[in-house]
Parts: sequence; structure tokens; C-alpha cells
Amino acid sequence: MYIKALELQHYEKDLYLSVRLLEVMDDGQLYKKSELAEMLKLDVRSVQRLLTELSKQYHRFTETELPLFEKKGNSYRLLIAAQTMEENQFLVDLIRHSLAYRLLNLLIIENIRTIKELSDKLYRSESTIRRKLKELSKELLPLQLTIQRGEVLFQAPESVVRMYLSVYYWRLFRGKNWPFTLLQHEPIRKISREIQQFFRVELNPIKAQRLEYLVAAHLLREVQQHALEKTSSTQSVLNDDPLFNDFARQLRPIMPIYFRKQASLGNLFLHLLTREEYYRVPTIAEKIHSLLARPPFLVFEEVAAMDQLLEKKINDHATWKKFQALHAENYLISGHLYHHLFPMIRFNINGKAFWTKVTRQQPKLAAFVSELLADQGGSESILFGRYLSVLRRLPELTMQPVLRIFLQTDLPEFEETLLKEDLHQFLANDFQVVFAKTLTDSDVCLTTSLIYEDDEVPTLTITQELHMADYFALLRLLQGFGGKSF
Repeated sequence: MYIKALELQHYEKDLYLSVRLLEVMDDGQLYKKSELAEMLKLDVRSVQRLLTELSKQYHRFTETELPLFEKKGNSYRLLIAAQTMEENQFLVDLIRHSLAYRLLNLLIIENIRTIKELSDKLYRSESTIRRKLKELSKELLPLQLTIQRGEVLFQAPESVVRMYLSVYYWRLFRGKNWPFTLLQHEPIRKISREIQQFFRVELNPIKAQRLEYLVAAHLLREVQQHALEKTSSTQSVLNDDPLFNDFARQLRPIMPIYFRKQASLGNLFLHLLTREEYYRVPTIAEKIHSLLARPPFLVFEEVAAMDQLLEKKINDHATWKKFQALHAENYLISGHLYHHLFPMIRFNINGKAFWTKVTRQQPKLAAFVSELLADQGGSESILFGRYLSVLRRLPELTMQPVLRIFLQTDLPEFEETLLKEDLHQFLANDFQVVFAKTLTDSDVCLTTSLIYEDDEVPTLTITQELHMADYFALLRLLQGFGGKSF
């Protein structure tokens, strides 16, 4: 499914458990309630309640009496297992009907502000609404959601609210639902296309949808008359910047009348520059660099200071040259601008799910990056993901498990060398590959003719060239391998 249960863990407990159950059962196998209870860390009665509630929600979603689960004795099978489109549409429906989403939708889209109005709309007690808002205030910390005399407020700067709302909705839906119901979608698409034309980029459909979410968040808050904070120094620099003035001149005619002010366009422009794709054209990138080198941004000073610290920590000239050869400047520059504008927004759009996996695989590298970014928020900073993405490409800084391959073929030596190079390249991101001289000293055997029988060494028969099927088979064979043993 397009979103992991882990990303919903602190959003709403019932929704998290529902998605976790669907993840567990997505293999299409039969599960006893006791097995599901153990995997979900629930009691059997709670699992039964979850199965029943999910079945009701599926009936509402399909507007039929179609079953979601097949029951055999005391075991259950998910009938839509591995049906990606159906699962994703059902997941969108689950999110849209969750209390957390409906509550925030009333606050954000319908601009309802009082506890009493929220209680009346949702048919929940005011105490329930207060409790839920208190829970959500932790999940949506950058918005600084507070309750004052029965009124719910976002106390974060308006610029932060606009960025975070686009992040929030994209995180939940990834373009599979249009949450900005007050705004027509087609005019937003037109603005998105115009922005791409200005920067001379053609975004893929997913990135184009994400851009539409960002534009929509800006327009929504503007039409609701939430004023941007006055930042005279920033706006003064933008007003003197040739690239921004060209941007404003090109975009203003297609913007709604209420979104043609310099401050509104300037705020959107800066938010766009937190994404690396708008640096793609060298002449435009140079102009962006010129802007970000000036106060109050001084992004290049931050990047230069980080480079000095990183070079000192790496303490190896060859490795430092490899880092520079990765050409990640614009990725890191846009990240530093994001951190400058929104230091309170943690992680990237994928939330903790992706980085949790990486930090478990590379704990020493994660600690290295956290220490590097100690003054910028450590592992909580948006920069953590960016520097980790770049530095994990350097084998000198990673502790990859060693995979010993015993390769036995009837191929000429030159072809066998090519085969080894292909394996090195395919497995480079996850393993340090070495080729063993004997079967007993190996972790896995690849051969063109099965002449060995060793139950302790997984073996894969391959053809002269490695085809996609061979790579998939190899990945299946290596599932659970962590170095030295499976």
C-alpha cells in the first residue's frame, strides 16, 4: 500500500491498527486470530473487533455486501490481498472517515474554529474533541495547534502553516485524493504547469501532483484570508531579485486575483526552492545560488560551514573527493533552505518509515550524521535525511554486511568476470560482495550447473547472463541475510 502503518502510528490508533492488520494479511495466507493478536500485540477479542469493524468499513466503501475476509474455521484470509489498486482506494477511504482526518478537515478546509462547532458537526462530545485535538497537537507539532477559550488556533507563522499543510495532505494521500475541496483542481493544474514552464522542467506525474498540493495549500490559506507575517528583509531581497521578478511576472496573470500580491508570490517562490528539481537548468540554478547567498538566507555560508565540518570528520582526502564527485550540491542547498525556513518541520515527506529502516541497517553512519548535524537538530532535522542519502553512497562510511558468493560456472573467464561485475553493481547498495574460493567458506552459491548438494548453503542455478528473473530469485534467496548468517 502507498502508506505504511508506521507512518500512521501516532495519527490515530484505530486507523494504525486497521492498516497494520491489512499489511500483515496482504500475503493472502490464512491467519488464526491468535496469530494476528501476537503480531499486532493485541488480545484476541480486540482482533475480532478489528476484523468486524474493517468488514463494515469495506461494505461502506464498496456500497455492497462483498466480504473483505474469508473465514475458515477460526482462520481468516484477506480477499483483496495484493490487489494494489483496491487496497489503496480502500485505504484512502479509511483515512477520510477517520475521526482525526474529519476533525482536521473541518479545521483546515472548512475553517471551523470552536470546540462547540466541531462537536456539533462530528456528533462527538466536547471532551472527546478536546482529547483528540490534544493527541493531534503532538503529531502536528509544527502547526502549534492550541485551544484558547474554546477556540482552536494554529499559532505557527503562516508561511510554516502553508508548507506543513501541503506536507500533511501529501503524506496522507500521495495524490490519490484531492483534499482541497474548496478549490477547483483544474486551475491548480494550470498553475502547476506554468511553474514547470518557468523553471524549464517537466515533472513526472507524481511530483506534479505534489506541486499541485503545495500550490493548493497556499491558495486555500489565502482565500481564507490568513495573512502572511511581514518579513520586510526577505521581501526586500526578493523584490530586487531578477529571477523572482520574472517568476512573478509570468505567474501573476494566471493566478486568482486574491493571490497576485508580491508577498504571496514570494512566499510560494521560496517554498518551491526547497525542492531540488527546480535547480535542474544550470542558468536558473546560478540565479538561485546568487539569491540564496544573500542575507537573510545565507544558505551558502551554512553549506560551506557544513562542508568544512564534514571534511574534518571524514578525515580522508580520497573519500572527501568521492563525496564531492556525487554532485549533490543542489540537493543539499535546497535542504539547507528548507531547514532555514522551517527548522521546526522534522523529516521529509516519507516520515520516519524510510529513515527508520536505513538507520537500522547503518547505525554507525546514522550516528555519524546525527553528530554532524548536532547544531541543526541531529536525527530529527530535515537535513538528516538529505545527508544520510548522500553519505550512504560512500562505502568508506558504511558498514555493509559481507556477502560471500561461491561462483561456479562453465563460462569463459572473461564472461565470468563480467558476471562478477554485474553482481557487484546490483548488490552494491546493500552488501560488500566477495567471491569465495570454496563452497564451505560461502554464504550463497551461484552456479550454471548444480553439482553440489549442501543444505546449509543456499544455491541458485543461473544462466549465461543474469536475467531479471535471476535477480529476483537472488533477492528472495538473500531475504533475512545480515552477514555471516541468515
